[in-house]
Formats: sequence, C-alpha cells, structure tokens
Amino acid sequence: MAGIVKTGDYSMTLTTTELSTTMIYQLQMPIAPLHYYGDESLYDYDNNSFGFAKGDLSSVRAKTSAPMGAGMFTFSKYSDGVVYLDANPDYFNGAPKVAHVNMKETQEADKITGVQAGTIDISDPSYSLEVADQIADINGVEGEDGPVITTRLKDYRGYGYIALSAKNVNVGGDPSSQASKDLRKAIMTVIAAYRDEGIDSYYGDTATVINYPISNTSWAAPSVTDDGYQIAYSTDVDGNEIYTSDMKSEDKYAAALQAALGYFEAAGYTVEDGKLTAAPAGAKLEYEVQIPADGSGDHPSFMMISEASKALATIGMNLIVTDLSDSSGLWDGIDARQVDMWCAAWSATVDPDMYQIYYSDVADHNGDPGVGKNPYGGPAQGGSNKMYCIADADLDSMILTARESLDQSYRKTMYKACLDIVVDWAVEVPVYQRQNAIIFSTERVNMSTMTPDITTFYKWYAEIEKIELN
Repeated sequence: MAGIVKTGDYSMTLTTTELSTTMIYQLQMPIAPLHYYGDESLYDYDNNSFGFAKGDLSSVRAKTSAPMGAGMFTFSKYSDGVVYLDANPDYFNGAPKVAHVNMKETQEADKITGVQAGTIDISDPSYSLEVADQIADINGVEGEDGPVITTRLKDYRGYGYIALSAKNVNVGGDPSSQASKDLRKAIMTVIAAYRDEGIDSYYGDTATVINYPISNTSWAAPSVTDDGYQIAYSTDVDGNEIYTSDMKSEDKYAAALQAALGYFEAAGYTVEDGKLTAAPAGAKLEYEVQIPADGSGDHPSFMMISEASKALATIGMNLIVTDLSDSSGLWDGIDARQVDMWCAAWSATVDPDMYQIYYSDVADHNGDPGVGKNPYGGPAQGGSNKMYCIADADLDSMILTARESLDQSYRKTMYKACLDIVVDWAVEVPVYQRQNAIIFSTERVNMSTMTPDITTFYKWYAEIEKIELN
C-alpha cells in the first residue's frame, strides 16, 4: 500500500497525502495472527503479498465463528446469547487473574436484579433516579458503595437530544429559508423551556442540561465563560432575551410561548388572538415527535415533550407525541425521511470532527430533495446529516477547514461557529449530558483490584486482566 513502509518486525511508517486530524483514529485495528487467518506461504513483503490474494478474504470469513486475536482472553464459544472467553496464558502483560469471562446478552430490566441474584457480576444499567432508588433499596444504604452492589458513575461520551428533519418541517419546500428556520425555532423554543424540569425529574443530579449539540466530555464543547455562549433557544425572533433571572417556571413557560408566537408569525403563520389559525404553504398546524419510550413513557425527554405538546396546543399547534413500544422501526423511518421529530442520544467520537453528522456537500447537489444520503441528492456524502437534512455551504466549509488544522484552540473556535449554525437551523435541541453507571457485585468482585481510574475514555475492562474475584 502506498505510503506505508515497513521499518522493522514490529514497526512501520505511514505517510498521508494530506493533513487530517481524524486520520489517526482510522488506524485502530486489531492484531490478528497471519498463520490463522491467512497463508504464511503467501507472505512476501517485498512483492506486496501479505498472506492472501488481494481482494480474497474468504479465509478470514471462514473463521468468523471462531475468532483469534492477541488480547487478554481467547474465544471459546458462543451459545444461547453468551460469549465464553478463556484467559490467554500468553498475553503480553501477563495472564488474567480470572480464568473465564462470560459476556451475556441481558435485558435492561434484568441487569440490576441479575447482580443482586448472583447471575451477573458486572453490568451497565441505564441510570436514572428510579435505578438509583432500586440500588439503594437492595443495599439498604444510600451512596455508590453498598454491601450488595457497588456503583461507579462516569460522564457518558455523548449526549441526549431532540431532533427535527428540515426536509419535513419547513415553509414552501425550502428548508434553508429564514421562514423555515423561524418555524422550527418556534417549536424548539417551547420544547427547550421544559428541559430543566424534565431532566431533573428523570436523572436528578446525575445529568445536566446542555446548550450546544456536543458532548460536554469533548474539549471542543463551549463553556459558559466562552464569548458568545448562549442558552439554547433563549432569544425571540428579534434577538431579545426571552427569560430573566428572576422568572419562575410558569413565567418561563409563558414567555417561551409568547416568543414562539413571534417566530410562527415570522414564518408566515396567521396569528389571531394569540392562536395559530392558518399555516403558510408547505407548513402545517400539526407535527409528530416519536419517542422510543417503550410505550410506558420511560425516556429522559418524555416529560418535556409531553409538557411542550400541551403548551403548544394552547396556541393552536398540535404536536403529536408517539410513545413507541417498539423502536426498531424508528431509524428506518428516519433514514427514509418519513419522521418529523424524534428523541435519541449520540455516542460521540473521541475527536469532535463534525463531518459525519453535519457535512452535506451542497456544492454537488442535484436539486432532487431527499435522494440518497445527501440531503438534496448527489453523492452520498456526510453520513448522519441525512437525518437533519442541513445543506449549508458555510457549515460545510468550516467543517472541512477545522479538520485540516492541528491547532486545538483554532479548531474549538471553528466548531463553536459550526454549532451556532446548527442551532440557527433549529434541527436539534441539545438536552442532557448524563452519567453512565457500571455496577459490580460487592460480594463477588474484589473492588481493590478494579481499574482505579475509570473515566469517560478509560473503561473498567481496560485492565480486566488484573481483576480478581472474592
């Protein structure tokens, strides 16, 4: 491969054709044994032969159900939803202390009770106030450490959000127009007003409301002290602050509704006596938001969406809240651009590069909205932007420029400007930064041998070979 040169038995150099800050993350690859996956007789470095015929990966595919790597444990078998692993005596950092590890597919409802009952030693339940109360009841004490379950909380490398498709929510068929942005801002302003109470009721102090569509674990996340920092959707159509510091909750909600009316009117809606009576061409008086809340309302954003829906109804906008009992079809609907709004969460990448999420390559569009992954047709560029359907040349340019610099301060400034554009398009309400929970059986896991510095970027299993059982 051009640009890759072997410099020793265990070393090489790699030369790229251009500067790319994300390139290093593309080099993450498992180490696999040539003798197992390939043919040693076909290895001839000088003649560009590397153990198999170029393009023929049949020998690799043949071993899919019996993988071999160079990690702490070796694969034994997979049976009935359980992966069975055995300690690797040849692991370079020493054989693991535990001889066997079983990784079990587990329903969310069984994660805590499984640790309690002894069928699971370590698990990762989705954390909430309800979960915290359940663990406290099992332990008989409050706090992270208990006689039955020990809990470790770390910031989730991602964030929760409410999204909106610019293709489906716009005025006159032009998602990029100011009128379309005003329509979406009207809806988002009301939803954003209920974030504090909604997240507090679900997570308590284990989650915080965020104001930009980026995880707070990222170095690129705007800080309150940064120039230009703003509360999401906190200004009216004229750019004036909606809220004052002394406002009570009810006053805040009323102010958000009043601001929403201003945005609706700017979008071309007919407003009479404080209510919407007619929508402009291409827009509606009714939109739907889908929430994967298992049909029971069990979702961090369910309360705020429900309350926002009630508030919008008082001014003539019907926001239909669909609580999906089976969310498997949600992403298919989003991919097909058949969903107006939805609630979800991102798992963020280590580098805050925004290419996959927001880049649209508008310069190459063919004018056919909704074809291919590109929001407006053309090449399949971008990735997840197919959901939001943003097509903004300035945003595209800044995203590309930022990923070509190694200056972190410069990149942070550029990404702040990118986030401001995303918020201006009003396709995403950033909602919460939550904490992940890892729970351990206090009775069976020797916590003194557990990874002591578990962080967002360093998991408990990074040093699993050191863990011992009681």
